[in-house]
Amino acid sequence: MSKQARNSMAAIMTVLVTIVMWMTAIIGLIFLASVGAAIIAHQNGGSLDALNISVTDGTDSLPALIAGLIGGFVVIPAIIYVCIQLRRILATLAEGDPFVPENAVRLTRVAATIAVTQLLRIAVALVIRFSFDHTKVGLNFDLIAWASVAALFILSQVFREGTRLRDEEKMTI
Repeated sequence: MSKQARNSMAAIMTVLVTIVMWMTAIIGLIFLASVGAAIIAHQNGGSLDALNISVTDGTDSLPALIAGLIGGFVVIPAIIYVCIQLRRILATLAEGDPFVPENAVRLTRVAATIAVTQLLRIAVALVIRFSFDHTKVGLNFDLIAWASVAALFILSQVFREGTRLRDEEKMTI
């Protein structure tokens, strides 16, 4: 692949990652505000009138709303952080040198972020389960997320080794 093709592909991917990042931020803020308003409405007996906005408590239970709010506070920053790391990796690709030590660290950070997010998901479910009487919490094992964590840790090691081999090659010339 030519450098120009690599640069244009990196530019396209950077634009896509940036769109995902900003969409997550905007939709996330709307989601957090909506769930927060629904929690307040639930606590106020089912309705909330503020700033000419009327919110009524639907069929969602308080534990589900709290889980959604906490989940939003965990997942939204995680997605934004992953997008930032991916943008930095893509910047090195656009420059024509993706095998830099920082990219191995960035891939490790992405893997750790996904792993921590998954662990926090389990923790939130357990806290909700034990904080509210008669609340059933469904918790599923997300195999794709954990496989992604494993794949990213492996790729980070590949980048470390690729960087090491490239540096050794530079020293022999």
